[in-house]
Amino acid sequence: MGTAMMTAKQQGWQLGTLTLLLGGLISCGQLAKIGANVNITNIRDLQQNRTAYSTVYLKGRVENQAPFLGTGAYEVRDATGSIWVITTKALPNKGDEVLIKGEVQYKSIPVGGQDLGEVYLTEVEKL
Repeated sequence: MGTAMMTAKQQGWQLGTLTLLLGGLISCGQLAKIGANVNITNIRDLQQNRTAYSTVYLKGRVENQAPFLGTGAYEVRDATGSIWVITTKALPNKGDEVLIKGEVQYKSIPVGGQDLGEVYLTEVEKL
């Protein structure tokens, strides 16, 4: 009887472990599928030609955070540069890899006849 119970318990653990592993693989597969189905924009391209884009997908690592009341911002870096992302959702942690959909924004800052403005994103969705 003890052996039969142990076997049932082991089968339960195995089934639970298998379920967790499959769930993880499916969710990772969905992220890879999403990443494969969208055109990811380089941050450098946004900063060099800000008027060519309206909605983009970016992929990178979170470098910094700036929490605000009701909103927040986080800096995303890819191999080509970094950009700030404004969000009303929970901020990702520093070091997190993110894939986001965002709307390109530009804030003009005229100084001495020059435009020292900044390109940033408003987050639409974290994928």
